[in-house]
Amino acid sequence: MRAHAVLVCLWLAACGSSIGNTNGDDGVDSGSGSGSNRDCDPTMAMACNGNAVVSCNSDGTFGAQIMSCGTGQQCDQGACHNACTADGVDLVYVVDEANDFMSFDPRKLPGDPFHKIGTLNCPHNGTSIQTGNTQAIPFSMSVDRDGVAWVLYNTGELFKVSLQTAACTKANNSIGASSMFLFGMGFALDAPMMDSEKLYLAGGNKDPSTSPRKLGYDDTHGGSLTPSVVGNIAGAADFSPELTGTAEAKLYGFFPKGTGPYVQEINKANGAAVGQTWPVGSSLSNVRDWAFAQWGGVFYVFITTNNNGTLKSQVHAVDRMTSVHTIAWDNSMYQVDGAGVSTCAPAVLQ
Repeated sequence: MRAHAVLVCLWLAACGSSIGNTNGDDGVDSGSGSGSNRDCDPTMAMACNGNAVVSCNSDGTFGAQIMSCGTGQQCDQGACHNACTADGVDLVYVVDEANDFMSFDPRKLPGDPFHKIGTLNCPHNGTSIQTGNTQAIPFSMSVDRDGVAWVLYNTGELFKVSLQTAACTKANNSIGASSMFLFGMGFALDAPMMDSEKLYLAGGNKDPSTSPRKLGYDDTHGGSLTPSVVGNIAGAADFSPELTGTAEAKLYGFFPKGTGPYVQEINKANGAAVGQTWPVGSSLSNVRDWAFAQWGGVFYVFITTNNNGTLKSQVHAVDRMTSVHTIAWDNSMYQVDGAGVSTCAPAVLQ
């Protein structure tokens, strides 16, 4: 998430009041058999039918069973994984400028999906390194499979936060290691049939509007917190992207762009753009804060704008299968600086 950034263009096009609206201005009519009428995504070779891995036919119906996930495993996005047992690890989590640490449960939409867990009191050094912003506040975050939130402040410091209590401890990273000072974050699995993961980092500059924007990763599970940089991110945007990963071992970025913000998959090995784009409205106006996470096959983008001193916060939703864009939550009271979701969260809803 980028705090206190400013883009001057047009306002985001609103397409509806909830993710269930399939008649939004930015929606794509996929024809018969699309969307909720399909058992599975035909662009994926395999899917989950209960706790069994099955093939997915070209018409979106379940095909033959490939395997049944064993004891202690769960099927997610066409693969068997060790069951995620940490409490609350299947939800989205967010943090705002006031250090409010909250869960975000998309299943509660169109009702209020936010639940405050606590107020962060992370022992940061108080000195922002972000260009143009002197206030020390959260900058980005993600969540690992063990139920730990990783929060980056604009001081360049990483912290580990409890999902249950919001208790905060230093991760003891070295600020600016590998020239990665400030960055968006997202965990992604190493491979679909594995449970190992890495924390991917996007950006690196103290000023997120500058380039090149690098892609790197930290090994947070017993490895080094010195980022390994794999390449430059190949995406057209006004600022470096925010990241989210899925149980299928894919990494996605939200690219803030005044003439057309969008989501696109990022190649974890080199930062290259992969496949289609998912538009998030038509344009951005005076953006102050933004954050990004996926849940259940939907990309959620948290955006706050500042128009002549008037703040407006919304949650935008883009259905990954249909590309339909809606306003999932309007006039939120939270200026969300960071959002994170673990790879235990559902990548599709069966």
